[in-house]
Amino acid sequence: MPARTAPLSPITLFKMLSPQTERFLDLARQGRNEWWRYLLGAAIIAFSWLVLGHVPYFLLLLAGLSDPPFDFIAINLSILMMLAGLAVTVKWIHQRSLHSLITPENRIDWARVARGAVVWAVLAAAVAGIEHLVYPERYYLSFNPGRLPVYFALVLVLTPLQCAVEELVFRGYAMQGLGLLTRCPLAIAVLSSVAFTMPHLLNPEVHEHGAAIMAANYFAIGMLLATVALRDGRLELAIGLHAMNNVFLALVANYEGSALATESVFTARELDPLYSLVTLVIGTFAFHWWIFRHASENPI
Repeated sequence: MPARTAPLSPITLFKMLSPQTERFLDLARQGRNEWWRYLLGAAIIAFSWLVLGHVPYFLLLLAGLSDPPFDFIAINLSILMMLAGLAVTVKWIHQRSLHSLITPENRIDWARVARGAVVWAVLAAAVAGIEHLVYPERYYLSFNPGRLPVYFALVLVLTPLQCAVEELVFRGYAMQGLGLLTRCPLAIAVLSSVAFTMPHLLNPEVHEHGAAIMAANYFAIGMLLATVALRDGRLELAIGLHAMNNVFLALVANYEGSALATESVFTARELDPLYSLVTLVIGTFAFHWWIFRHASENPI
């Protein structure tokens, strides 16, 4: 593998593109890039996810499978429809490979995926632990030895797939497409994060806590994932981070009324969206520091 230039600092990232970021965005030039192809592609992906994605849910209902584990399966299977729409779009509309959405290298770097997951697991555990210390009555032990193993298996299989597909769409397809319109990394990060935020506004947390504060939360996680992908010039770190964020939430420290309705070891009686937003911003800087602090001496 050729030597890679160290990633830029977070502040510099918003002013100029590093060589590896240029390589990542330029992957869009491998295929057919007319504007109408992106318009059609976005419509296919959205239709596959938001319309055809309901098919597994209705099939399970028709089969009489409406218990909570099957709801979780149905929700996550909808992501397979999204993946199918993305595959059709990339392969047939743009005439390029799904691999080109991930990395300019020939092989996916699974060690990067693991590193992103491990670092975020440590940060997520610290955030949950501090929240418990500050608000000791908020969390309670919800471990159910009869039900947790079922969800443990389902989450470990389905959740990483769900997160990977979202990264392919929002940080791969969307950001590379935006890179054809502008070379301003701030604009690319912001616009892709807005696109990531919009469908998440359908989550039940929005009705409970309000659109503004929850949109800020979804936008913050979108910016974290976008800046990590842009800074590294590939998607593996973002995929690992995103997968661990959702796995940790689903299995370790969930909250009542969560969009991820699972059995977890601990459950918070409520979501504190302000605490979540503040810790997301802090976590963004902590993740960047942890991952990229030695990049100039030993590029990851």
